[in-house]
Amino acid sequence: MTVPSSARPDADTERLIAQLRTRCEALERRRARDADELTRQRAESEASLHRLLVGLLDVDDALAESVRWSARQDPNRAAATMERLIEQVSAAHRLLRRRLLEADVRPMDLTHRHAVPDVARVVDTRPTSRCPGDTVLEERVAGFYLGQQVLRTAEVVVAVPGPDPEAPEEAAGEPKRSGPAAPRRQPRRLPRHRRRSRRRS
Repeated sequence: MTVPSSARPDADTERLIAQLRTRCEALERRRARDADELTRQRAESEASLHRLLVGLLDVDDALAESVRWSARQDPNRAAATMERLIEQVSAAHRLLRRRLLEADVRPMDLTHRHAVPDVARVVDTRPTSRCPGDTVLEERVAGFYLGQQVLRTAEVVVAVPGPDPEAPEEAAGEPKRSGPAAPRRQPRRLPRHRRRSRRRS
């Protein structure tokens, strides 16, 4: 039985089918590559999180040792104990920052920079004429980046136009005022007859 020529695929149709097949195969390969890349990124994220947690355990150890050390000290040496405790806490903080940096967690360091809503939340303002408005004067809570993303926004105090707050000062050289002076107590005078008797004796 002979197939009518109208039912046979012509050259253009066959070429179109071949192109569609090629595109489907390319899309399938791209989907597989994307799946592999997503798996790789997920594995890297898990490894980064693991390193971060292990690093935080090191910080926990340092802080715990600080507490144990301070408990063993003589209470009469409070000043020396406090100084040593501050040193150990500072060392623990530096260790924490190093561990965070290894996990690509970086502090924002926004002080003296313009506050941007995407990375900073304004919690207070302070009038000043020393810097432009919306300049970060203080970070109440530090902000951090994780890679190129914001891990935690900062809580900041920003400058607003206005006079600088004046600190209360006492006038130099002004004597301190006090209440009225108490009257000087005069010696008690004896009666005349008693004064005479004392001279006779």
